[in-house]
Formats: sequence, structure tokens, C-alpha cells
Amino acid sequence: MLSGLGRANVLVMQQEQIVAYLTRLSELLAARNVVGEIVLYGGAAMVLAHKARLSTKDVDAVFAPKDTVYQAAAEVTRECGAAEGWLNDAVKGFLSDKGETRTLMDLPNLKVYVAVPEYLLAMKCMSMRLGKDETDIRDIRFLMDHLGLRSAEEVLGIVESYYPRNRIQPKTRFAIEELCQELKEP
Repeated sequence: MLSGLGRANVLVMQQEQIVAYLTRLSELLAARNVVGEIVLYGGAAMVLAHKARLSTKDVDAVFAPKDTVYQAAAEVTRECGAAEGWLNDAVKGFLSDKGETRTLMDLPNLKVYVAVPEYLLAMKCMSMRLGKDETDIRDIRFLMDHLGLRSAEEVLGIVESYYPRNRIQPKTRFAIEELCQELKEP
């Protein structure tokens, strides 16, 4: 049991909890004599690598060995009170062959990587949900500011460096253009 984290299922995870869950995951992999790898995207990347926000609902990632990591993650759920599905690979539909990562954490039995900011921005643009939840828009604004981007052309240039132009939906283009126009207005 990880002290201070409680047993109730956590609906959002803060940096401290994510690090604790990943650390416990590493320990459980060690007990299986396995070294795992995980690449973080989405909210977990925004929380851990960029400190752009305080929490996330889940850890969007790809990892190997998949079945072993999923089994260990289920143990983390039971032991630490993490929410079901706290670690998931639903992000795999947005991966690019050209995606780049860097090392974030080097735990004894778990190597943790994170998407570089440009790739994360491209993924955020491609997966952007419009509507009531402004989280994606805030993340995109943060990454644009972090990368010094001011125009839709600059942002779309980065998106197109990871994804074929014909895969970028019109709603994504319009949302980026609107977001950049808002940044120009006083």
C-alpha cells in the first residue's frame, strides 16, 4: 500500500499519484523479472513533463510488454486505489510513424518516455475534442506558447510533419485557425 494515497478510486490523478503508480508498476515488473517500457502522451505528459496542469483522468500511453504491464497495472489499481483503466493504450489510434520521444524517468524496471512537445502538439490537434471540455484547447495553447507558435500555418506545419495532410480533418484546421485568431485579438 502506498502511504498517503488512500484506497478510494481516484477519478483524477496528480503528479504525485502518477509517479507513485509508475514506481509501483516498476516494482511489480521487477517481481516478474521484466523490464518494461512506456511512452506517455496526453494528460499524463502535460502533467509530468510540462507541468502544464495539475491533474489528468488517465495515463494515455503505449507500453511493452503489453500483457505483463496491463497485469501489473491491474495490481496497482487493487493495491493503490487507482481508477479502473488508469493506464490505457487508447491513444494508439493517434500515433504517427514519425513520432519522437525523450526519456522522462528511468526506474529500475520501467523506462518511461514522453512525446516531444511538437509531437504532443500534433497529437493534441489531431485528437482535439470540441465542446464543453476545454482541456484539449488549453493544452494546445500551452504547447503553442511553449514552442513559440503564433500562427495557424506554424501549427498546421507541425501537424503535417507528423500526419499526412489528407488525414487532418477540416474541423481540426478550423479550430486551429480560430484559436490562433483569438490569440491575435486584444
